[in-house]
Amino acid sequence: MQYLPIFMDIKNKNVLVVGGGEVASRKVDLLLSASAKVTVLSPRLNETLERYRDDAKITAVIDGYNSDYLGDYVMVWVTTDDTLLNKQVWQDCCERNLLVNVADQQELCEFITPSIIDRSPLQIAISSGGASPVLIRYLREKLEALLPETLGLLGAFAGQQRGRVQQQFSTVTERRRFWERFFTSTAVTSATDTQQLQTEFDLLINTPNTDVGGDIYIIQLPDEVDLLRLRALRLMQQSDVILYAEHSHDHMDDFIELCRRDAERHPIQNTDFVVQAQTRQQQGERVCLLVNNAQFDLLTAELNAVSVVA
Repeated sequence: MQYLPIFMDIKNKNVLVVGGGEVASRKVDLLLSASAKVTVLSPRLNETLERYRDDAKITAVIDGYNSDYLGDYVMVWVTTDDTLLNKQVWQDCCERNLLVNVADQQELCEFITPSIIDRSPLQIAISSGGASPVLIRYLREKLEALLPETLGLLGAFAGQQRGRVQQQFSTVTERRRFWERFFTSTAVTSATDTQQLQTEFDLLINTPNTDVGGDIYIIQLPDEVDLLRLRALRLMQQSDVILYAEHSHDHMDDFIELCRRDAERHPIQNTDFVVQAQTRQQQGERVCLLVNNAQFDLLTAELNAVSVVA
């Protein structure tokens, strides 16, 4: 992974944009949408930035670049068409441990911005690390078409109800099972307003969940990661516990990375698979066994489990 994907809170934080043209305007729009306190440093401002200055949306410093202007900023965006100046700003920022992004010069970027799908409070960020912008634009268009406009409404509602769910259910597993029931409910997927979501939420939270038992999923791993079946991936994403034998597959680390991020992951001996899986299942957890061909044949004969063949 070339870049660490993070979401950064810059609300009311100082951000510097060097440059006053069209590229600077686009960066300023993005920063203002995240409620940053933006300062623009440039000898000239285009019409958009002049209007922002006059409306007190930004602070404008009408001057050429000087390193003395690099003050108390959380990040710096460089948008000029002067490559030598851009490199100088980058060097000055690096010396001061300031995060810096130089437009259209990825080699001078300490961070990059992804393509964004905004369904606030839900946000999806996609990046190829600069390798294929056209591919990312294509993927964004596909995802935009797939994701309903009401997703933001659903995300906001879920955030408002987190406290109630925490009070109702004592364990993380119980809370996750409730939210899975809620988000997959037909009434929720077709809801268009908060009242419809509230009605279904109240119904489900007061209805006992009869599906409280654990499950065991045995996933026979294919030779290559991209040959993994969608059903197998779905079960891996649902699992609370991942069990696997180290060095049993050339790409085991890659398969483990596809599992749910907060799932427990335990390398174990072949002889421990059955005992460990049954123990965790009896505790009400969903257990995923990542196995090779030889292990798959043995375990499917010993365990009552959902099995996915490569």
